[in-house]
Amino acid sequence: MLTYIPEAAPAGGSVMPAEDNPVRTATMALSHRIRPAGEAVVALTGDLDIATAEIAVSYVTNVIKRHHEPLTIDLSALDFCDAKGLAALVRMADYAEQEDRPFELACPSPALMKIMRITGLDRRFSTTQIPAPGQLRQRPGAARALACLHHRHRGGVQAR
Repeated sequence: MLTYIPEAAPAGGSVMPAEDNPVRTATMALSHRIRPAGEAVVALTGDLDIATAEIAVSYVTNVIKRHHEPLTIDLSALDFCDAKGLAALVRMADYAEQEDRPFELACPSPALMKIMRITGLDRRFSTTQIPAPGQLRQRPGAARALACLHHRHRGGVQAR
């Protein structure tokens, strides 16, 4: 697992309070696993934004390079995604497509789905409401992931 936590001190040496500089307090944890059927599942946890987008793209690109099966991006524990984060998801999908790997997003939040509909990205991505097993976190996004898991056990699958 890779965890990104920006340094608290800006160039120049002084320390600013966290509330004055949200970009410097953004965090992201990235991990991946391979399901028994061969599919790679990358879990994005925390914030996918201007501070973390490049790291996330690099991580996912590396998984795609090393693994030659379908790829699912588990968003069940994603707390925030800005325009740079959306662009990062597009870049990940583009790279997977170049490498001829199926790519899908799992458990995007209602807020993320709304932004994807507004921008037309809901037509770009294959989405599912099924989380990657074992990737549930006890965080604000965990309730959404549990709802996704509950939906799965009731036999339903929602796509786009």
